[in-house]
Amino acid sequence: MVYLDDSIMQKGCICTAGSKILENFVSPLDATVVTRLRENNVDIAGRAAMDEFGTADLFSGSQSELSGAVKAVGGAADFCLCNDLFGTYRFEAAQNGICYIHPTYGTVSRFGLIPLASSMDQIGIMCKNLADGFGILSLIAGNDSGDGAMFPEKSYDYKKTDRAVKVGVPAAVIERADESTKKAVRGFAELFDSVDIELPYFDVYKQVMYILSSAEISNNLSRYDGIKMGYRSSDHAGLDELYVNTRTQGFGFDAKLMSVMGAFVLSSGQYVPYYQKAMKIRRLIKEALNFKGYDVIALPTKISEDPYENLSLFALCQIAGLPGVSFSFDGCGVLLVANVKDESALLNAWEVVQR
Repeated sequence: MVYLDDSIMQKGCICTAGSKILENFVSPLDATVVTRLRENNVDIAGRAAMDEFGTADLFSGSQSELSGAVKAVGGAADFCLCNDLFGTYRFEAAQNGICYIHPTYGTVSRFGLIPLASSMDQIGIMCKNLADGFGILSLIAGNDSGDGAMFPEKSYDYKKTDRAVKVGVPAAVIERADESTKKAVRGFAELFDSVDIELPYFDVYKQVMYILSSAEISNNLSRYDGIKMGYRSSDHAGLDELYVNTRTQGFGFDAKLMSVMGAFVLSSGQYVPYYQKAMKIRRLIKEALNFKGYDVIALPTKISEDPYENLSLFALCQIAGLPGVSFSFDGCGVLLVANVKDESALLNAWEVVQR
C-alpha cells in the first residue's frame, strides 16, 4: 500500500502541498512516479498531509505533530513517497522505528512534484524496511524526458551485492550527540571495517543550505499570486493589493520567511556576499567528498535540540546530490550517506544490521 505526500501530483486529486495558497487546486496530470507505480500494478491508496511546502519546523519550530507520511507508514501503509528537503522525514522515520530512502539527485523524476528548491528536490521513500523500499525505488527510478536534470540511465536495479562495506566515521560530528546516540552510531560502525574521517566545512553546511534553499524557494513561491490557481483574496482594490493580500493570507509563517530571506540573498547588494559565496562553498563541499577509503558515512540524525543545528546532518545529501538512508539502531537514529549512484552500499550496510 503506497501513499503520496501532498506535494506529488495525482490527476484529478486536490494537491495543495499543505498550503492555503493552493487551496482546492486539482492536479491536471500524474507525476512520473505515479505513472510508473501504476505501470507496475502498484496501487496508490491515499495521500499524506504535510506541513506547508515541507518548510515547517526548521526555523520556527511550528510543527506540532508527526508528519502524515510517518503516521501512514507507521500504520497501515507500506510506503509513502515524499520530498524531504530539510531532513524532517529522515529524522522522524529514524525516531519512530521506520526508514527513509533519499535517492541520488537525478535518478528519480521530479516531473509532477510541486517544486520547492529545484536543485535539491528529490522524491524519496518512507518505508517499513529498506529492502522493500529499494524494491519500490527500482520501479520509479530512471531517466524521464519531463525532468531535464537526470542521469541518462533508463532504469536502476537496487539489490544487495557481495561487496563488503567500509564505514567512514566523522568523530568530531558524532561527539556533538548525546551519550546514547554516540554509543549507537559507534556501535553500528563496529559491525563493519571502519575508519575515522573528517567532514571539511561541516560547520557551514547549514548556512550554505539555508542560503541556497531560501533563494530557490523564494523563486518557486513567487508563482503563487492568486491569478491562475489556488487561493485568491477577496479583499483588494487593485492588482497590487490582490498580490499582497493573497500572499499575506495564503502563506504561513515559514513560507513567508523563506520568501523574504530568499529575496534578500538574491538582491543586488547581497548576491555576491551571500548567494555567490554559498555556491562556491557548495562546490568545495562536493569536491572534498571523494569516498576514497570508505563507502558510506555514518552520522547521527540528531546532535542538538535545535532543528536548525541538525540541518547540518541532512544538508550533505542535498548540497552534493548524494543518496542516504535513515533508520533506528539501538533505539537511536542513524543516517548513512553514500557516493553518487552507490545506493547498493547503503542497502548492503542495512543487510548487515539485520543479521
